[in-house]
Amino acid sequence: MQTDKIALIAPNQDFTLRAVDLFRDWGERIHVAMASGKDVIAIAQQLSEKGADVLICYATFDEAVKTTVSIPTVSLRPGVLDILRGVQQTKNWLAENKEEQDNTKLVVGLSGDSIVDNATLITDIVGLKTKVLSGVPAAGPDEIAAIVSEVPNIAALENVQPEFITNGIPVFPVAVGREALLQSVRQARELVAAGRANAAKLKQFQAIMEFTGEGIVAIDSRRQITYMNHAAEKMLKTSEEQVNTNLAAAFLADINLDDTLHYGQTRIVSLTGGDQQALACRVVPMIVGGQTIGAVLTITEAQFVYKDKWSKDHGGKGYKAVYHFDDFITANASMKETIAAAKNYAGVDSTILINGDTGTGKEIIAQSIHNYSRRSGGPFVAVNCAALPESLLESELFGYEYGAFTGARKNGKKGLFEQADQGTIFLDEIGEISLSIQARLLRVIQQREIMRIGGDKIIPVDVGVIAATHRDLPELIAKGLFRRDLYHRLSILRLKLLPLAARQEDIPCLVEKINHKLAAKLLKRPLQFSAPAWNILNRYQWPGNVRELESVIERLMILKQDYVVTGNDLERVLDSDCDRQDDGIRLVPKGTMQEMEQSIIRQVLQETGSHEHTAKILGISTTTIWRKTRTFQNERSNFKMKEE
Repeated sequence: MQTDKIALIAPNQDFTLRAVDLFRDWGERIHVAMASGKDVIAIAQQLSEKGADVLICYATFDEAVKTTVSIPTVSLRPGVLDILRGVQQTKNWLAENKEEQDNTKLVVGLSGDSIVDNATLITDIVGLKTKVLSGVPAAGPDEIAAIVSEVPNIAALENVQPEFITNGIPVFPVAVGREALLQSVRQARELVAAGRANAAKLKQFQAIMEFTGEGIVAIDSRRQITYMNHAAEKMLKTSEEQVNTNLAAAFLADINLDDTLHYGQTRIVSLTGGDQQALACRVVPMIVGGQTIGAVLTITEAQFVYKDKWSKDHGGKGYKAVYHFDDFITANASMKETIAAAKNYAGVDSTILINGDTGTGKEIIAQSIHNYSRRSGGPFVAVNCAALPESLLESELFGYEYGAFTGARKNGKKGLFEQADQGTIFLDEIGEISLSIQARLLRVIQQREIMRIGGDKIIPVDVGVIAATHRDLPELIAKGLFRRDLYHRLSILRLKLLPLAARQEDIPCLVEKINHKLAAKLLKRPLQFSAPAWNILNRYQWPGNVRELESVIERLMILKQDYVVTGNDLERVLDSDCDRQDDGIRLVPKGTMQEMEQSIIRQVLQETGSHEHTAKILGISTTTIWRKTRTFQNERSNFKMKEE
């Protein structure tokens, strides 16, 4: 049977003798060592090296010992009963020796942390006036009749008399009594039991970590490696002894830990292991009490071991994400929270739904999520669901076998889901697909498997799914145009992108970025906007959002003979573009009644964000709004008009 190894550090000989006698009476096998203030640290180190499980030491030494040894310590100080006994003895002494004075007016000084901490309790129970002292004063105030002071001594606490007198003020000692010492022994045994339980759990945890096929690396808040299992050693071609307590940057140069340690972000990055092995690393923050105290790295062999082959097979098809989160320019607090959420979402494989008006950057976010995820080495396949007719969309998404329909290829064709295997598929304008395709899509997302048109076998696919729409899907569900079960499957994780009109603080930084990018592309000088031009830029509602802003700046750069943009220049390009709102007045372009009607409905929809509210403002039915917006969309599709 394993015995507890408890040691007590006594401050003086009297304490030592009394403690040894008490431990003998209690049947406790506790080693007692005496140490003065000068050698207490050396004694504590010796006891720790000899195998002590826990140390009991007087409160005066506790902080110094804690910083010296790695084993737990118990602080020994007088208990409440010890303090009350000492104060009661003081009260009795005052009653006997200060009979000529009103005891209710006498003040007792309190010295010592344990006594001061219980000053209120002492006053309430004993009924004495007290004054907290920092120590025994060299010259006591006239109003103090006696002092109660904490001393490091074990006493019987019977028939206490003043131990010493300072400038005529009697000082009554309060020492550690039997109860306090016994309580400290109990605390020590609890710490030993808890430590052994934690050690057993740690060994069990380490055994699990060693048997898992994944590499595990633990890093503390100072970026030092504190643990590495054998799988990680093998993958990184190193050993725990080589990296222990060293900075992670020296061995994991490919990993930037800032997002994880500073902001608690979970992310997935690519690593190059020993022998140029491709590895995928998941970085997860260790959070305790709301604070990030380090990170855990889970390392696996990259699923994209055929990366070169993939690049050869699919690189020419444009199945590559080029945008990263740094490409999404915003100073808006809400959008910054959205970006932070998107980074977190990139660490998991749950389906993501991005909602936002046209031109707000939905595909930029989708590509950024892909590039921030463990799938970054795989294909990014984007499909605009609104750009393809139903029959073509189905064959494009799921593929087909030879003979499935007239004109089918001899060898059949892989669908976009198959081509996105090991990567991400981005379903843009998901709200435009028909109910029949919605049913097939639901099964693919749920099961991660497809069946080609005309095929008879199930093909598993490992894809991340990101969907996007500018439509209000709950409204479409209410109209029976979108499946509720598909909506819930798509929207496990949601992101909402604000229109540019709702984040006008982004306009200056967006204009600067777009301006310099287009100047480099067109080999022209960047534009300079006058004060009236800036006023228009900030007041314009931008129904086409960032895409419209970019097209306006490009139009100006091409048409302008000089580089200074005036308010009139902007008025000309905006008037020919689309609706604008100035001081609450809705402006519409000249044209036919149908064109003006279309402009008004679109602008009110932009302002309200709701078909119901738009119908109320314009005094027409919601059904009419839906029918007319559908007509506008059909016209754009038929004439291949660019939707702003």
